[in-house]
Amino acid sequence: MRGVSDMTARSLRWDAVVVGAGPAGSATALQLARAGVQVLLLDRARFPRDKPCSEYLSPQSTGVLARLGTDVLNAVAAASPARLTGMKVVAPSGTGVVGRFETFSFALPRTRFDTILRDAAAAAGAEVREGIKVEELIYEDGAVAGVVARDARSGMRDAYRARIVVGADGLRSVVARRLGAVHAIGPKRVAFTAHVAGVHDVHDIGEMHVGRPGYVGLGPIGDGVTTVALVVPFAEARRGERFFDELNRFPGVAGRFDPRRMVRRVLATGPFARWSRRPVTSGALLVGDAADFFDPFTGQGIYSALRGAELAAAAILDMLATGASLQPYARARRREFAGKWLLERMIGIAVGWPALIERVVGRLLRRPELADLLVRATGNCIPARAALTPAVLAGLVL
Repeated sequence: MRGVSDMTARSLRWDAVVVGAGPAGSATALQLARAGVQVLLLDRARFPRDKPCSEYLSPQSTGVLARLGTDVLNAVAAASPARLTGMKVVAPSGTGVVGRFETFSFALPRTRFDTILRDAAAAAGAEVREGIKVEELIYEDGAVAGVVARDARSGMRDAYRARIVVGADGLRSVVARRLGAVHAIGPKRVAFTAHVAGVHDVHDIGEMHVGRPGYVGLGPIGDGVTTVALVVPFAEARRGERFFDELNRFPGVAGRFDPRRMVRRVLATGPFARWSRRPVTSGALLVGDAADFFDPFTGQGIYSALRGAELAAAAILDMLATGASLQPYARARRREFAGKWLLERMIGIAVGWPALIERVVGRLLRRPELADLLVRATGNCIPARAALTPAVLAGLVL
């Protein structure tokens, strides 16, 4: 087990150190700080910073934002986001079907959204430090007792000791790797995302276009800008170098873009389908993508981060107040996300079989109520188990 047990560097002590100021980390820090916990929130980047992401908040994310505070929800609503009312899935032939939410979801750039949450955490009393890269964990008596981090500007290494360390540092989490094995499972994919203005025929729905192989996601994020994501097998990652040429290979996407109207460069992320063997250990836990991330097709990353932060904060507050184990957090995550994990895995595998997607889209066109049900399940409007019944699964393929 890698770690640092004795440091000669300057040492500071906190109740909680949260590593990563994205949605999972900032939401966790916000809730802890509001409860009176001494929280240090660290991020290697400086804000505002961009992230390759679908930038879509599923409808149930709105409820979590409201629980984080009306100030947070109002700030998101005032940030000129797009409002999505459903999702469209397009098969390789170009045939598409639309499923509708019961309400709407927000979609906005991560530069705005992440900054809103980070600022809310700071306003609640969390100390935020940017440009700080966590390198190691500190161990005392076999338990995590803090982190060792380096200031990017000064190069100084400091030890930040804490009763609890929260790893919210994303897909390539340093905290997760230091806690133990991080597992990769198929299908292995990477994503390339850009912001493009003036994309033709983009309205109030997100779009997922499945190809042979890979897929393209489109989603308005406000101000006439669309997030465009190209997701391909890891073995074909070089396709991302021909971003707009690759987009034109998809029948429902070809000709809708002007490359000269790209307003944010292409960013890459992946490979996906990773999960940590140890999301909870003595003195530490993982939340958001640091704990697990399977595939971006359903766009569940932000909701999982926000809801996971609620579960993490509840377990941490109990631990700090009573000395209770953090293991209830692992059980709460399984109860909350097990159905979603299964549904996301099934969809992630299915989009790698173009013939199957053609069949499913054809069935959904004949049974639009199933399209609505599936979109609402992936959008967290209804429990995932509602889409996993034998009757529903048979209706998708038979």
